[in-house]
Amino acid sequence: MPGSDVRMAVAFARGMSRSPTSGWCEVCADFLDVSGAAITIMTGEVAAPMCASNAAAGSMEDAQLIAGEGPSHDAFRFGHSVHVPALDGSTSARWPTFGEAAAEHGIGAAFAYPLATAGASVGVLSLYHTEPGSLTLGQAADAASMVQVLTEAVLSLQDDAPSGSFAPVIDHVVAYRAEIYQASGIVAVQLGIGADEALARLRAYAFARDTALDVLASAIVEGRLRLDDDDDDDDAPTAGVSR
Repeated sequence: MPGSDVRMAVAFARGMSRSPTSGWCEVCADFLDVSGAAITIMTGEVAAPMCASNAAAGSMEDAQLIAGEGPSHDAFRFGHSVHVPALDGSTSARWPTFGEAAAEHGIGAAFAYPLATAGASVGVLSLYHTEPGSLTLGQAADAASMVQVLTEAVLSLQDDAPSGSFAPVIDHVVAYRAEIYQASGIVAVQLGIGADEALARLRAYAFARDTALDVLASAIVEGRLRLDDDDDDDDAPTAGVSR
């Protein structure tokens, strides 16, 4: 087994002992020496974050999922990695919501890798740097190996699920997406606005308070928060780092 594969196996073994699946992103960020990492499960029907190594990485994935744009979205759609070593004005022109999120969270570079194997695409691994710059040759090689490990890991989780049902980690992302749409529907009715604007307001509210989008959606669905009460910051839910 090559040296890098041994190091990766050890890193995952340690990470899994701390927190199965939710610890995968922390392992990726540490092993690849990047500022943040996120894994998003994507299929033809669902798309939602599985984990994020920190709040900034989680917010970047939230922005892309809601807007349907960004490196992660393109990596899954086109089936190849998307490297953006310098997030600048051209990024905002191509992906307005993603560019806004990057500026908000101090992200200078992003790299997205599809988690795919023959006949199956299961998601995307996203890597983030606070400073602009390309991945080193070593980082790029390790990222490619990491993608293979993650793809097989996600597929193996689904293999263990009962016939006709999602594995727990995938079932979680289905629930995540459903709750966000439920919350946006509530906001649309409360404020008398369209669904797209309601989603935009959810995202803006979450960004302004560094709150995870799923945490915000839960508060709205449970009736603990109305979006038109946003002048009361003390009532806003607190963001979580991992999913």
